[in-house]
Amino acid sequence: MVSLGLSSPARAESEPCACTMSNQSVVSEVPCLVIRASASSCEYSNVRNACDEAVTLVDWPLASCPNGVCSVELLPEQAADFVFTGIRNREEPFHVQSGTVRRDGVAHQVAISAEILCVAHIPPRPNEGCSAAPGAWGAAGLTLLAGVVARRRRARAHAG
Repeated sequence: MVSLGLSSPARAESEPCACTMSNQSVVSEVPCLVIRASASSCEYSNVRNACDEAVTLVDWPLASCPNGVCSVELLPEQAADFVFTGIRNREEPFHVQSGTVRRDGVAHQVAISAEILCVAHIPPRPNEGCSAAPGAWGAAGLTLLAGVVARRRRARAHAG
């Protein structure tokens, strides 16, 4: 029996990132904070301390917080990941999230806003899984065809 390796290997793929962000704005009383917000369900937003001294993020929705919200001190050039509000509430297209940053003992406000558009992920139908992959069907068909051709040749060789 002849088997041709025409089928591609099955791959596990993660859910696509279904959100896009536009018109992002950051208003901060601490201009040396570098904030990159992301509405993607695949990645966190990030805040980096580009100041010359430590700052404290007060009650931020940090990725490292076990209960979702906590405070953390960032030394110069340190960064922390946080959850932008758009990931939690996809019903509204315009999102604003505010936070407090303590620098030199003084509380300063930070506001992040953006328009977020999310596309719902539609799971594949059951018959669209790996078993229905075109490469797998093609290889199975070629294997059957090769078997039929081999049987015909043997039958002709025995008959002749």
